[in-house]
Amino acid sequence: MAKVQLVIFDFDGTLVDTAPDLIRSAEIYLKSKGLPALSEERIRSEIGMGLRKLIVDIYPGEKNEALKNQIEAEFIAVYDQQYLHSPKLFPNAMEFLRDYEGMIAIVSNKRKRYIQPILQKLEIDTLPWRAIVGGDTYDTMKPHPQPLLETMKLAGVSPDETLIVGDGIPDVEGALAVGSRCVVVEFGYAAADLLINLGAWKSIADFDELLPLLNSIT
Repeated sequence: MAKVQLVIFDFDGTLVDTAPDLIRSAEIYLKSKGLPALSEERIRSEIGMGLRKLIVDIYPGEKNEALKNQIEAEFIAVYDQQYLHSPKLFPNAMEFLRDYEGMIAIVSNKRKRYIQPILQKLEIDTLPWRAIVGGDTYDTMKPHPQPLLETMKLAGVSPDETLIVGDGIPDVEGALAVGSRCVVVEFGYAAADLLINLGAWKSIADFDELLPLLNSIT
């Protein structure tokens, strides 16, 4: 195996716990529409494919394209007021980002205009990110290979020299599509055993396991 030169992180559920703000936004929005509340587990399970899919999927009933657009716009208006309320880094993520000597990047299906302010709030926006890619940066998003391949191109590395760290199906399928190894976090929003069965390389229970894992690759 080639030595890893670049670690690409997913954002929601991998690097940063954003679920509380997304759950609160969904609860506020559904209540405003007179709709019943959903369980936190149901909302959390929908995170990962972008805000549009999240809210459209949990909104009940048949939906044509015009209604989908309306739902998305209304939900985003709520989320705009909530998304900086309580994001937090997962345990030992900061320590890894500080100690890792290779290149780091973010490739998320979250819109980029939300990622940068969250990074600033968490005071990690000045880290040497090789790229910060959102779901709206390119015409496609994970699991399509384009965002991952473009990020590798910017870093000047091959898929074999890249490790993708994520917590969802788009991360694993994206890694498989480009030929990179994928490590999934057990504290994320999807079940790690499902992702291992899907083809993830390894799983970690804490970020303090990631650096030793990388150092074991020669």
